[in-house]
Amino acid sequence: MGYLADIYVIKKSRSRKIGIDFLNTFLPNRQESADEYFIPQYSENPIHKFDNVSKLMIFLESNREYAQNIYWESTVDENLNKHAMIFYTKDGCMIFGISQNAETNRELNTKTIDTCLLKMKEFLKTNIGYIDYENPPANTYKKFVELVEDLK
Repeated sequence: MGYLADIYVIKKSRSRKIGIDFLNTFLPNRQESADEYFIPQYSENPIHKFDNVSKLMIFLESNREYAQNIYWESTVDENLNKHAMIFYTKDGCMIFGISQNAETNRELNTKTIDTCLLKMKEFLKTNIGYIDYENPPANTYKKFVELVEDLK
């Protein structure tokens, strides 16, 4: 698959509808990367267990104190967007992510990556986003904004 660019945008929201709309727009042909989800995430003694991402998203919409990472992968090889991610932060926000191949013919290709970032910002009606390479995003709104400011 090559080197992946991760495109991240944050929104002060926990809206399931925004999450689903994002996925349907940026990765319509997808499959979940997990088949069960725990609250708290990675817990050996979870207080909640979900086997359906839709129910998990409904829970996280109204339980803003829980952090959770959800991943999907494309089911279409030709799709530029290889993975979609939604990170629910412990401070009640959502970070939306898309992973794209960063290389074309062994050279860094940033045109489609830059375009994707602009489209995500426009779609999510925010100007707070950045591109990284095979790294998870900052995990709170404050850290995310600080990172974006540092990258300017």
